[in-house]
Amino acid sequence: MSLNPNRHIIIVGAGPFISQSLSHYLASQNWSIVLISRTEKNLQTYAAETASLYPAAPPVLTRTADASDPSSLLPALDWAASQLDGKVDVLLYNAAVVRPTDLMALTPEALTADFKITTVGLLVAGQWFPKHANKDHIPVGEYPLFLVTGSELNKNPLPSYSSLSAAKSASQNLTDQFSQVLTSEHSILVGQPLVVQPIIPNQEGGWLTKSDPEVIVKEIFQPFLEAREAIGANGEGIKGWIRDRVW
Repeated sequence: MSLNPNRHIIIVGAGPFISQSLSHYLASQNWSIVLISRTEKNLQTYAAETASLYPAAPPVLTRTADASDPSSLLPALDWAASQLDGKVDVLLYNAAVVRPTDLMALTPEALTADFKITTVGLLVAGQWFPKHANKDHIPVGEYPLFLVTGSELNKNPLPSYSSLSAAKSASQNLTDQFSQVLTSEHSILVGQPLVVQPIIPNQEGGWLTKSDPEVIVKEIFQPFLEAREAIGANGEGIKGWIRDRVW
């Protein structure tokens, strides 16, 4: 199923795996994409790769920002929205620090830093979105969407990934709260694509787990994007909205 073309997405926490595969898919649908992350060199690499694969798509725009710092993230989001005529169809919050952290060796400073990226940045993005969400298509049943990449570490925490487990638990709690407010008060759908197994590239090609980024996008991101366009003219599909999709 093709998506409606000429739509806009901002991705906070752009990286080489899920967000890049999502960018490729959306470029194939003629979407405008803005990537936000810390490292300019990486952002330029991601943008160039997408442009080489889909030269007819709108150029991928990039902006550096620290998702853990509201004074850095907010101006980046404002800039991104300005490049999209103030009409953001989808906002994806994908920022997290994924690394092993042994529970008994984890420092308060490291935990605090990871919480700022995973949870404080999410709070900032979720509060920002209602001012810039594109609601022009709601009369025909297409709703803006706030996506937050998650996992099942909130249910099955790993002491070997103690900081990520704690931070993801907090961010998913916050996403649950946003889902209770954004839809009813701001007509914004909320979705959690939940990735259970880690994404581990195989040096010989492919992936060591079932978590192939292209498959993840097809199985749990694409259904969110399709469903947001099919809510119905009177919002009748909101009651049947699936917030969590697991891969």
